[in-house]
Amino acid sequence: MTIITVVTAVFGILGLLATGLGINRISNDPRRIAAYSYTIIGTGATLLAAGLLLYLLANWPILLVITLGASLIAIGLGTALGYPLLVGFLLWAGITTLRRESRSLGNMLSLLAGLALFFLPTALALIEPAEIVRDDLAYHLQYGIYTALLLLITYIASCFAAFIIASLAYRWRKPKHPSTAVIVLGAGLLNGKVPPLLASRLKRGIRAQHDDAGEPIMITSGGKGDDEPVAEGVAMRDYVIEQGVAPDDVVAEDQSTNTEENLQFSRKLLPDTSAPVTVVTSSYHVFRAALLTRELGLRAHVIGAPTAWYYLPSAIIREFIAVMRDHLKVHLVATVGIIVLTIAFTIWVVPAMVLPTGAV
Repeated sequence: MTIITVVTAVFGILGLLATGLGINRISNDPRRIAAYSYTIIGTGATLLAAGLLLYLLANWPILLVITLGASLIAIGLGTALGYPLLVGFLLWAGITTLRRESRSLGNMLSLLAGLALFFLPTALALIEPAEIVRDDLAYHLQYGIYTALLLLITYIASCFAAFIIASLAYRWRKPKHPSTAVIVLGAGLLNGKVPPLLASRLKRGIRAQHDDAGEPIMITSGGKGDDEPVAEGVAMRDYVIEQGVAPDDVVAEDQSTNTEENLQFSRKLLPDTSAPVTVVTSSYHVFRAALLTRELGLRAHVIGAPTAWYYLPSAIIREFIAVMRDHLKVHLVATVGIIVLTIAFTIWVVPAMVLPTGAV
Protein backbone atom coordinates (compact mmCIF):
# COMPACT_ATOMS: atom_id res chain seq x y z
CA MET A 1 0.00 0.00 0.00
CA THR A 2 1.49 3.30 -1.09
CA ILE A 3 1.53 6.53 0.89
CA ILE A 4 -0.87 8.20 -1.55
CA THR A 5 -3.37 5.33 -1.05
CA VAL A 6 -3.25 5.79 2.72
CA VAL A 7 -3.65 9.56 2.36
CA THR A 8 -6.64 9.05 0.04
CA ALA A 9 -8.33 6.68 2.48
CA VAL A 10 -7.71 8.94 5.48
CA PHE A 11 -8.94 12.09 3.71
CA GLY A 12 -11.99 10.26 2.35
CA ILE A 13 -13.08 8.67 5.62
CA LEU A 14 -12.44 11.71 7.78
CA GLY A 15 -13.98 14.01 5.16
CA LEU A 16 -17.21 11.99 4.96
CA LEU A 17 -17.43 11.71 8.74
CA ALA A 18 -16.85 15.45 9.23
CA THR A 19 -19.38 16.38 6.52
CA GLY A 20 -22.01 14.02 7.89
CA LEU A 21 -21.48 15.22 11.46
CA GLY A 22 -21.66 18.87 10.38
CA ILE A 23 -24.85 18.45 8.33
CA ASN A 24 -26.50 16.46 11.12
CA ARG A 25 -25.69 19.13 13.71
CA ILE A 26 -26.84 21.97 11.44
CA SER A 27 -30.13 20.13 10.80
CA ASN A 28 -30.74 19.60 14.52
CA ASP A 29 -29.62 23.05 15.66
CA PRO A 30 -28.02 25.63 13.31
CA ARG A 31 -26.72 27.72 16.23
CA ARG A 32 -23.24 26.12 16.24
CA ILE A 33 -20.14 27.52 14.53
CA ALA A 34 -18.32 24.19 14.81
CA ALA A 35 -21.01 22.43 12.75
CA TYR A 36 -20.39 24.71 9.76
CA SER A 37 -16.60 24.27 10.15
CA TYR A 38 -16.99 20.47 10.09
CA THR A 39 -19.11 20.67 6.94
CA ILE A 40 -16.74 22.98 5.04
CA ILE A 41 -13.54 21.16 5.99
CA GLY A 42 -15.15 17.75 5.45
CA THR A 43 -16.45 18.67 2.00
CA GLY A 44 -13.01 19.92 0.94
CA ALA A 45 -11.30 16.77 2.23
CA THR A 46 -13.87 14.55 0.48
CA LEU A 47 -13.39 16.32 -2.85
CA LEU A 48 -9.63 15.99 -2.54
CA ALA A 49 -9.98 12.27 -1.72
CA ALA A 50 -12.30 11.79 -4.72
CA GLY A 51 -9.73 13.37 -7.01
CA LEU A 52 -6.94 11.18 -5.61
CA LEU A 53 -9.12 8.09 -5.95
CA LEU A 54 -9.84 8.75 -9.62
CA TYR A 55 -6.16 9.32 -10.19
CA LEU A 56 -5.29 6.00 -8.51
CA LEU A 57 -7.99 3.87 -10.16
CA ALA A 58 -8.15 5.28 -13.65
CA ASN A 59 -5.09 7.45 -13.92
CA TRP A 60 -7.59 10.23 -14.54
CA PRO A 61 -6.47 13.23 -12.50
CA ILE A 62 -9.07 15.65 -13.84
CA LEU A 63 -11.05 16.01 -10.55
CA LEU A 64 -7.83 16.36 -8.60
CA VAL A 65 -6.59 19.00 -11.02
CA ILE A 66 -9.94 20.83 -10.88
CA THR A 67 -10.06 20.75 -7.06
CA LEU A 68 -6.49 21.91 -6.56
CA GLY A 69 -6.69 24.34 -9.47
CA ALA A 70 -9.90 25.93 -8.19
CA SER A 71 -8.36 26.26 -4.72
CA LEU A 72 -5.22 27.91 -6.07
CA ILE A 73 -7.24 30.25 -8.31
CA ALA A 74 -9.49 31.21 -5.39
CA ILE A 75 -6.50 31.86 -3.15
CA GLY A 76 -4.71 33.81 -5.87
CA LEU A 77 -7.70 35.96 -6.76
CA GLY A 78 -8.56 36.43 -3.11
CA THR A 79 -5.07 37.70 -2.41
CA ALA A 80 -4.55 39.78 -5.55
CA LEU A 81 -8.04 41.30 -5.78
CA GLY A 82 -9.90 40.63 -2.55
CA TYR A 83 -7.21 41.78 -0.14
CA PRO A 84 -6.82 45.34 -1.51
CA LEU A 85 -10.60 45.68 -1.83
CA LEU A 86 -11.08 44.48 1.75
CA VAL A 87 -8.48 46.92 3.07
CA GLY A 88 -10.03 49.80 1.12
CA PHE A 89 -13.55 48.96 2.27
CA LEU A 90 -12.51 48.68 5.93
CA LEU A 91 -10.72 52.04 5.80
CA TRP A 92 -13.68 53.72 4.06
CA ALA A 93 -16.17 52.20 6.51
CA GLY A 94 -14.01 53.16 9.48
CA ILE A 95 -13.67 56.79 8.43
CA THR A 96 -17.37 57.04 7.55
CA THR A 97 -18.38 55.52 10.91
CA LEU A 98 -16.24 58.01 12.83
CA ARG A 99 -17.81 60.88 10.88
CA ARG A 100 -21.39 59.77 11.51
CA GLU A 101 -21.22 57.96 14.87
CA SER A 102 -19.57 58.49 18.26
CA ARG A 103 -15.78 58.08 18.36
CA SER A 104 -15.69 55.04 20.61
CA LEU A 105 -13.24 52.14 20.43
CA GLY A 106 -16.01 49.87 19.16
CA ASN A 107 -16.71 52.20 16.25
CA MET A 108 -12.99 52.41 15.42
CA LEU A 109 -12.57 48.65 14.90
CA SER A 110 -13.08 48.80 11.14
CA LEU A 111 -10.47 51.54 10.74
CA LEU A 112 -8.00 49.73 13.02
CA ALA A 113 -8.52 46.46 11.14
CA GLY A 114 -7.98 48.20 7.79
CA LEU A 115 -4.74 49.80 9.01
CA ALA A 116 -3.54 46.48 10.45
CA LEU A 117 -4.17 44.66 7.16
CA PHE A 118 -2.55 47.52 5.20
CA PHE A 119 0.73 47.22 7.14
CA LEU A 120 0.64 43.43 7.64
CA PRO A 121 2.47 42.43 4.42
CA THR A 122 5.26 44.91 5.17
CA ALA A 123 5.57 43.70 8.77
CA LEU A 124 5.76 40.06 7.66
CA ALA A 125 8.38 40.92 5.02
CA LEU A 126 10.54 42.65 7.65
CA ILE A 127 10.66 39.63 9.97
CA GLU A 128 10.76 36.92 7.28
CA PRO A 129 13.85 34.70 7.75
CA ALA A 130 16.56 34.59 5.11
CA GLU A 131 16.28 31.86 2.47
CA ILE A 132 19.64 30.39 3.49
CA VAL A 133 18.98 28.51 6.74
CA ARG A 134 21.46 28.98 9.60
CA ASP A 135 21.79 26.78 12.65
CA ASP A 136 22.18 29.52 15.26
CA LEU A 137 20.01 30.97 18.03
CA ALA A 138 19.22 34.26 16.25
CA TYR A 139 17.94 32.46 13.14
CA HIS A 140 15.93 30.00 15.24
CA LEU A 141 14.24 32.85 17.10
CA GLN A 142 13.44 34.73 13.90
CA TYR A 143 12.13 31.59 12.20
CA GLY A 144 10.04 30.63 15.24
CA ILE A 145 8.47 34.08 15.64
CA TYR A 146 7.69 34.31 11.93
CA THR A 147 6.14 30.82 11.81
CA ALA A 148 4.11 31.33 14.99
CA LEU A 149 2.81 34.67 13.71
CA LEU A 150 1.76 33.14 10.39
CA LEU A 151 -0.02 30.25 12.12
CA LEU A 152 -1.80 32.55 14.57
CA ILE A 153 -2.93 34.86 11.75
CA THR A 154 -4.17 31.83 9.81
CA TYR A 155 -6.02 30.53 12.88
CA ILE A 156 -7.75 33.86 13.56
CA ALA A 157 -8.61 34.29 9.87
CA SER A 158 -10.07 30.75 9.79
CA CYS A 159 -12.17 31.46 12.89
CA PHE A 160 -13.42 34.69 11.34
CA ALA A 161 -14.27 32.93 8.06
CA ALA A 162 -16.19 30.24 9.96
CA PHE A 163 -18.03 32.95 11.91
CA ILE A 164 -19.04 34.81 8.72
CA ILE A 165 -20.14 31.65 6.90
CA ALA A 166 -22.11 30.43 9.91
CA SER A 167 -23.74 33.86 10.30
CA LEU A 168 -24.83 33.97 6.65
CA ALA A 169 -26.00 30.36 6.57
CA TYR A 170 -28.06 30.80 9.74
CA ARG A 171 -30.08 33.63 8.20
CA TRP A 172 -31.30 31.38 5.38
CA ARG A 173 -32.94 28.98 7.82
CA LYS A 174 -36.65 29.52 8.38
CA PRO A 175 -38.44 28.84 11.68
CA LYS A 176 -40.26 25.49 11.84
CA HIS A 177 -42.97 26.47 14.33
CA PRO A 178 -45.12 29.52 15.15
CA SER A 179 -43.83 31.66 18.02
CA THR A 180 -45.48 32.38 21.34
CA ALA A 181 -43.51 35.62 21.73
CA VAL A 182 -41.43 38.13 19.78
CA ILE A 183 -38.58 39.44 21.93
CA VAL A 184 -37.05 42.71 20.71
CA LEU A 185 -33.60 43.42 22.17
CA GLY A 186 -32.77 46.94 23.32
CA ALA A 187 -29.98 49.07 21.86
CA GLY A 188 -29.89 52.25 23.96
CA LEU A 189 -31.98 55.40 23.97
CA LEU A 190 -31.16 58.92 22.80
CA ASN A 191 -32.44 61.60 25.19
CA GLY A 192 -35.06 59.14 26.41
CA LYS A 193 -36.34 58.50 22.87
CA VAL A 194 -36.03 55.56 20.51
CA PRO A 195 -33.15 56.24 18.05
CA PRO A 196 -33.12 55.01 14.41
CA LEU A 197 -31.15 51.81 15.13
CA LEU A 198 -33.63 50.71 17.82
CA ALA A 199 -36.61 51.87 15.75
CA SER A 200 -35.42 49.57 12.97
CA ARG A 201 -35.48 46.62 15.40
CA LEU A 202 -38.93 47.51 16.67
CA LYS A 203 -40.38 47.85 13.16
CA ARG A 204 -38.92 44.44 12.30
CA GLY A 205 -40.48 43.07 15.49
CA ILE A 206 -43.88 44.53 14.62
CA ARG A 207 -43.71 42.90 11.18
CA ALA A 208 -42.64 39.56 12.71
CA GLN A 209 -45.51 39.69 15.20
CA HIS A 210 -48.01 40.51 12.46
CA ASP A 211 -46.81 37.75 10.13
CA ASP A 212 -46.58 34.97 12.76
CA ALA A 213 -49.46 32.51 12.77
CA GLY A 214 -48.99 31.89 16.49
CA GLU A 215 -50.32 35.36 17.42
CA PRO A 216 -47.35 36.00 19.72
CA ILE A 217 -47.06 38.67 22.37
CA MET A 218 -44.21 41.17 22.00
CA ILE A 219 -41.63 41.64 24.75
CA THR A 220 -39.58 44.82 24.53
CA SER A 221 -36.39 44.23 26.49
CA GLY A 222 -33.98 46.76 27.99
CA GLY A 223 -33.18 48.26 31.39
CA LYS A 224 -32.53 51.83 32.46
CA GLY A 225 -29.04 53.21 31.88
CA ASP A 226 -27.39 55.73 34.20
CA ASP A 227 -27.90 58.50 31.65
CA GLU A 228 -31.41 57.48 30.59
CA PRO A 229 -34.60 59.00 32.08
CA VAL A 230 -36.64 55.87 31.39
CA ALA A 231 -35.95 52.15 30.89
CA GLU A 232 -35.41 51.07 27.28
CA GLY A 233 -38.09 48.40 27.53
CA VAL A 234 -40.69 50.99 28.57
CA ALA A 235 -39.72 53.46 25.83
CA MET A 236 -39.77 50.63 23.30
CA ARG A 237 -43.22 49.52 24.47
CA ASP A 238 -44.56 53.06 24.13
CA TYR A 239 -43.05 53.30 20.62
CA VAL A 240 -44.70 50.11 19.29
CA ILE A 241 -48.04 51.14 20.81
CA GLU A 242 -47.72 54.43 18.91
CA GLN A 243 -47.08 52.35 15.79
CA GLY A 244 -50.40 50.54 16.23
CA VAL A 245 -49.62 47.50 18.40
CA ALA A 246 -52.42 46.83 20.91
CA PRO A 247 -51.32 47.58 24.52
CA ASP A 248 -52.43 44.10 25.61
CA ASP A 249 -50.10 42.53 23.01
CA VAL A 250 -46.84 44.03 24.32
CA VAL A 251 -44.98 43.63 27.62
CA ALA A 252 -41.93 45.62 28.76
CA GLU A 253 -38.90 43.96 30.38
CA ASP A 254 -37.07 46.80 32.14
CA GLN A 255 -34.27 45.27 34.24
CA SER A 256 -31.67 43.92 31.78
CA THR A 257 -28.29 45.53 31.09
CA ASN A 258 -26.87 43.31 28.29
CA THR A 259 -27.95 40.80 25.67
CA GLU A 260 -27.71 37.78 27.96
CA GLU A 261 -29.89 39.49 30.58
CA ASN A 262 -32.30 40.59 27.82
CA LEU A 263 -32.91 36.94 27.06
CA GLN A 264 -32.85 35.67 30.65
CA PHE A 265 -35.31 38.24 32.02
CA SER A 266 -37.56 38.07 28.95
CA ARG A 267 -37.85 34.31 29.37
CA LYS A 268 -39.43 34.88 32.80
CA LEU A 269 -42.22 36.79 31.06
CA LEU A 270 -43.02 34.02 28.58
CA PRO A 271 -46.39 32.22 28.90
CA ASP A 272 -44.53 28.95 28.23
CA THR A 273 -40.72 28.92 28.65
CA SER A 274 -40.37 25.78 26.50
CA ALA A 275 -42.33 27.16 23.52
CA PRO A 276 -40.67 28.60 20.38
CA VAL A 277 -39.92 32.34 20.33
CA THR A 278 -38.64 34.86 17.80
CA VAL A 279 -35.82 37.19 18.86
CA VAL A 280 -35.29 40.46 16.97
CA THR A 281 -32.01 42.35 16.90
CA SER A 282 -29.84 44.17 14.35
CA SER A 283 -28.52 42.22 11.36
CA TYR A 284 -24.90 42.19 12.57
CA HIS A 285 -25.95 40.84 15.99
CA VAL A 286 -28.09 37.91 14.80
CA PHE A 287 -25.70 34.99 15.08
CA ARG A 288 -24.19 35.90 18.46
CA ALA A 289 -27.70 36.37 19.84
CA ALA A 290 -28.57 32.95 18.40
CA LEU A 291 -25.54 31.41 20.15
CA LEU A 292 -26.68 32.94 23.44
CA THR A 293 -30.23 31.61 23.03
CA ARG A 294 -28.77 28.13 22.59
CA GLU A 295 -26.62 28.45 25.70
CA LEU A 296 -29.67 29.61 27.69
CA GLY A 297 -31.82 26.75 26.43
CA LEU A 298 -34.31 28.91 24.53
CA ARG A 299 -36.14 27.47 21.50
CA ALA A 300 -35.47 30.64 19.55
CA HIS A 301 -35.14 31.82 15.98
CA VAL A 302 -33.25 35.10 15.70
CA ILE A 303 -33.94 37.60 12.91
CA GLY A 304 -32.23 40.88 12.06
CA ALA A 305 -33.26 44.42 11.26
CA PRO A 306 -31.42 46.34 8.49
CA THR A 307 -28.18 48.14 9.39
CA ALA A 308 -26.31 50.87 7.47
CA TRP A 309 -23.52 49.42 5.31
CA TYR A 310 -20.81 51.69 6.68
CA TYR A 311 -21.60 50.55 10.23
CA LEU A 312 -21.47 46.80 9.51
CA PRO A 313 -17.67 46.16 9.45
CA SER A 314 -17.00 47.57 12.93
CA ALA A 315 -20.13 45.93 14.28
CA ILE A 316 -19.27 42.51 12.80
CA ILE A 317 -15.69 42.68 14.11
CA ARG A 318 -17.06 43.62 17.54
CA GLU A 319 -19.41 40.62 17.45
CA PHE A 320 -16.58 38.31 16.38
CA ILE A 321 -14.40 39.50 19.26
CA ALA A 322 -17.31 38.88 21.64
CA VAL A 323 -17.79 35.33 20.34
CA MET A 324 -14.05 34.64 20.67
CA ARG A 325 -14.21 35.97 24.24
CA ASP A 326 -17.20 33.75 25.02
CA HIS A 327 -15.06 30.71 24.06
CA LEU A 328 -11.78 32.07 25.42
CA LYS A 329 -10.57 28.78 26.94
CA VAL A 330 -10.82 26.96 23.61
CA HIS A 331 -8.86 29.66 21.78
CA LEU A 332 -6.21 29.88 24.51
CA VAL A 333 -5.65 26.12 24.20
CA ALA A 334 -5.37 26.47 20.42
CA THR A 335 -2.90 29.36 20.81
CA VAL A 336 -0.74 27.37 23.23
CA GLY A 337 -0.86 24.42 20.82
CA ILE A 338 0.34 26.62 17.95
CA ILE A 339 3.21 27.98 20.05
CA VAL A 340 4.25 24.49 21.21
CA LEU A 341 4.09 23.21 17.62
CA THR A 342 6.23 26.12 16.46
CA ILE A 343 8.84 25.53 19.16
CA ALA A 344 9.02 21.82 18.30
CA PHE A 345 9.30 22.55 14.58
CA THR A 346 12.05 25.12 15.17
CA ILE A 347 14.07 22.84 17.44
CA TRP A 348 13.87 19.62 15.41
CA VAL A 349 13.15 20.57 11.80
CA VAL A 350 15.09 23.79 11.18
CA PRO A 351 18.53 22.20 11.89
CA ALA A 352 17.74 19.50 9.32
CA MET A 353 17.13 22.23 6.71
CA VAL A 354 20.71 23.55 6.98
CA LEU A 355 22.66 22.87 3.79
CA PRO A 356 25.94 20.97 4.15
CA THR A 357 29.10 23.05 3.96
CA GLY A 358 29.92 23.81 0.34
CA ALA A 359 26.42 23.00 -0.94
CA VAL A 360 24.67 25.56 -3.14
